[in-house]
Amino acid sequence: MKKKLTILLTTIACLVLFAACGSSKTADYGGHSRSELKSVQQGYADQLQALSAEELKQYSQAFTQQAKDNQDDKDSAMKGELIQNWIDVTPKVGDFIGYTDFKVDVAGKTVTCTLNMDFSKRDARMVFVYNKTSMKPTAMNFEPVYTKAETMSKAALNVLMGMITVFCVLIIISIFIYAFRIIPFIQKKLESRNSEPVAEASPVKEEVAVQKTQDCSDDLELVAVITAAIGAGTGASTDSFVVRSIKRRY
Repeated sequence: MKKKLTILLTTIACLVLFAACGSSKTADYGGHSRSELKSVQQGYADQLQALSAEELKQYSQAFTQQAKDNQDDKDSAMKGELIQNWIDVTPKVGDFIGYTDFKVDVAGKTVTCTLNMDFSKRDARMVFVYNKTSMKPTAMNFEPVYTKAETMSKAALNVLMGMITVFCVLIIISIFIYAFRIIPFIQKKLESRNSEPVAEASPVKEEVAVQKTQDCSDDLELVAVITAAIGAGTGASTDSFVVRSIKRRY
């Protein structure tokens, strides 16, 4: 594994050195000609095509691990990303047929090189972005080429998804606003329930048994008559007679 990785890195380094040494007076991209940049990019593509799926996976993991071990190693990170792109895209584009065209675009401080490739299912392209001054790569990727119809349909789908998202957010906001209107009424209902006076238990009227005062005037007269009759019949004095009241039970 390490031997194959060393061979791959050595080959790539040789291609870069060859491109740098072979620059002519007509070079106009940081000391490199268009054909030199194309040769370097095709060299990467040829190396990737020559590797099996298992080898590609191993190389991707190796470069990714190197980038993790050394945060300043941007070159390994870019190569690992390029290999991973190749692994992800090649099943979608099919078998490689050949190279079609190569173009170089200069914008500001960057030089963008695009190598178009023909595959059985759809075209693909390998894009390298260089720093214009140092001509060191700052980005590498491999991606499928979509037709205008596919691009437009994707754009329309993105717009539709965005509109649906905004519409859903507006519905949620409307629900919250409506809920804020209902909350005060609920609070008032709860407050009114809590403030209702509690019905006090009516005191039980104690029935006081009132004893009726007996009118004993008629009874006294009857006692006097009986006493006089007894005295007359017996000839005894009535002074020793004691009259006691009789309590009646109801």
